[in-house]
Amino acid sequence: MDSKKIITKNWGHINPLKITGYIEAGGYLALKEFVSEMTPLKAISEIKISGLSGRGGAGFSTGEKLEMVAKNKKRKKYFICNLEESEPGTYKDRMIVDNDPHMLLEGIIISALAVGAHKAYIYINGNYEKQREILEKALRDARQKNFWGPGILGSEYDLDIEIFTGAGAYICGEETALINSIEGRRGEPRTRPPFPTEEGLFGCPTAVNNAETISNIPWIISNGGEAYSKIGALCSPGTKLYILDGSIKKPGVVEAPTGITIKELIDKLGGGVTPGREFWFAQIGGASGRLIIENELDIALTFAHDCPIPLGSGAVLVVDKDADIYDLMSSWTGFFRHESCGKCVPCREGTFRLHEIVKRLQDGKISDRDKEAMEDILWTLSNTTFCPLGRFASTAMKDAIEKGILTY
Repeated sequence: MDSKKIITKNWGHINPLKITGYIEAGGYLALKEFVSEMTPLKAISEIKISGLSGRGGAGFSTGEKLEMVAKNKKRKKYFICNLEESEPGTYKDRMIVDNDPHMLLEGIIISALAVGAHKAYIYINGNYEKQREILEKALRDARQKNFWGPGILGSEYDLDIEIFTGAGAYICGEETALINSIEGRRGEPRTRPPFPTEEGLFGCPTAVNNAETISNIPWIISNGGEAYSKIGALCSPGTKLYILDGSIKKPGVVEAPTGITIKELIDKLGGGVTPGREFWFAQIGGASGRLIIENELDIALTFAHDCPIPLGSGAVLVVDKDADIYDLMSSWTGFFRHESCGKCVPCREGTFRLHEIVKRLQDGKISDRDKEAMEDILWTLSNTTFCPLGRFASTAMKDAIEKGILTY
């Protein structure tokens, strides 16, 4: 297994609150190289060659997204770092800020300059108060070093960066809902097209990228896209942050190449299932993720569209046979019921009805009518909602029923 570390290489080795430690570890050299030796399109070309795809779950090509905004002829453009991260069991972006905020900041600056933006936003989960304070200090320190602001490092590049605190709404992880939130509107998704790369924040071309995705950019600029493309799976190169949780010996965030199998994650990086417990299933990708039973553990995790198990946020929850499946289902369906923005009827009503049926199932009061309705509700959520939240709300329940994990 490739042990290459890109995002976590400085974790535990530098003081995240001091910019000097990051600089001594080679930090901001990528920005200096970009400013002095590269054109924006050359930098984007390297990112495209790298094969870097979005680490927020969708897996869209990062280079292509940046290129769309860069080539747009409109003068005013924006760049947004998505640090919303509201899904249960997912906290990798928070850990990036806790351990190496300047790597993220350097990636934001390079990305914003590459697309031609003079304004960048860091959209942060409102519950991340500590992380906001860390980023505020990092921004002050980086500004003093002239890494952002007017005339960056003596160049003609200008960039203003602002932290925008959201309300902690799960739906604002979706880029158009996030844009609505910054504009002062309800956090709910927009109709697409037009896509944000064409008409995003305040009607201007906008690139929105996840914090983990952005943190890869400095390494790619310094080492080249080709070197990055040789790490991990060919279909979606690079490393990934995985969050190991549940009945596992060594829970926490680990970095490993894409293409690693679920079994390798659990046994090699997580130390195996907690002693005295028996593996039942694993959930991949947070509360919205698929459920994996024992005979599926050898599936390799990638962002490829033909991957049988969507990698999502990279969260891996290991569940043992002593767990109460009804409690888990009640928690998951309750979360999506609470987080539905209410824009479309199928999601607003479907998540509510699904949770109510699960509660009755938990209490042993499920009726034949509930059982008949369950199939219709799951189909409706999977196929008719305005955005993917409805599909996410039904994923675990569908897998639990189809794989015999839950019976009623």
